[in-house]
Amino acid sequence: MMDVYREILPDSYLLILADAAHAAGEKVLQRALQRACSSGKASVWVDCSQLPELPAEVLQLLGNYYELLQSKQVNLVLCHLADGLQGTVQALPGHQRPPVVATLLEAASYCRSQPTRRHRTYTAIAA
Repeated sequence: MMDVYREILPDSYLLILADAAHAAGEKVLQRALQRACSSGKASVWVDCSQLPELPAEVLQLLGNYYELLQSKQVNLVLCHLADGLQGTVQALPGHQRPPVVATLLEAASYCRSQPTRRHRTYTAIAA
């Protein structure tokens, strides 16, 4: 079970996953990921530093959203993953395997290094 805390940053949407005995983890995470998808941010960072484990259904949900966000030209990056959990992420199929970085600073650097994928459309205003 887990709680999900959100932080809306200038260029990204940060989700902090925290271990909690009372929360329905997968549903809470799904709602948070849906909000992140509709936020208009160029990237979603998922901080896993407070999780001792990633249940299979949570990992699958993150993989599904990684694939969905890729199709929308949005980065999803996992941060602060415990050493033992990195292997579980690597077990996901390639098209559902989000990048894993050590820190939020590395997440920012990773996202900046990606080709510009979000295209903004500007409408000219007639004078």
